[in-house]
Amino acid sequence: MIEIKILDGAMGTQLLDYEIELPLPIWSGDINLTHPEYIEKIHKSYLDAGADILTTNTFRTTPRAYCNNGFSVNNAISRSHKSLDMAVKLARQAANRNTVIAGSIAPLEECYEPSLFPGQDIAIKEYRELARWLLEAGVDMILFETMGCWLEIKSAILSTYDLKIPRWISLVLSDENKLLDGTDLSKVLFDLLDFGVEMVLLNCNPCNTTNDAIKILTKNWTKSWGVYPNVGLSMPSKEGIIESKWSVNRFVKQVDRYIDDGASVIGACCGSNPSYIRAIRDSINLKINID
Repeated sequence: MIEIKILDGAMGTQLLDYEIELPLPIWSGDINLTHPEYIEKIHKSYLDAGADILTTNTFRTTPRAYCNNGFSVNNAISRSHKSLDMAVKLARQAANRNTVIAGSIAPLEECYEPSLFPGQDIAIKEYRELARWLLEAGVDMILFETMGCWLEIKSAILSTYDLKIPRWISLVLSDENKLLDGTDLSKVLFDLLDFGVEMVLLNCNPCNTTNDAIKILTKNWTKSWGVYPNVGLSMPSKEGIIESKWSVNRFVKQVDRYIDDGASVIGACCGSNPSYIRAIRDSINLKINID
């Protein structure tokens, strides 16, 4: 059995459960500064549940998000950089010596609307800045997540090609065959092999979509791969809210299939909480004992 690493679960879902408001477009981007104790508490809850990898709360800590929220350019840069640094610090404070800290970078605009991609020149510049901030703050790797636009994915990779840090790309799909922007998944996976990406993952897709997409992934991707689906029966809202969820037991049965298919990283996305991660850990431990 290959070594399996467990990602943490949803941050936004947990913040909403604590009745913290997450207004768009900045969403959870400023919570590192306004409610840091909750971020650290959530990280610790996932670590206690069995996570090996903690994802920084930097999904919306970008100058663009702050500008979209009404900040001036200078204030947006200053505030977003401060929040990003705090996000990495909070993850480190919650971690133990074996924990991997993944620096999260999301699409520059709305992750479920690839048509809002601002263009390659702008994206390369902005992704470069975010990646350097995360590198300087001390993350162990960069996780480009919920990426559904092929041009944006290429921009993210090109902006970081010379940085001495592992890069993971996590894809969100319109169906089992295509990214959100309609690009063929097989083509994306084939092209990514030439970009020096260490791992490809599928995230924030419902399990039913993930199940079929894995067949394409394993046929076209020869490196390590992973999944962290949302726990809903369908896609979440823009606010990350899931109306109807898989039970923990049913979700873990899905996860067991991904492990059998060869996934080396497993986690959960929107709608999840530490109970999902704990159940994944228990299932993996059981498999190890059986083997």
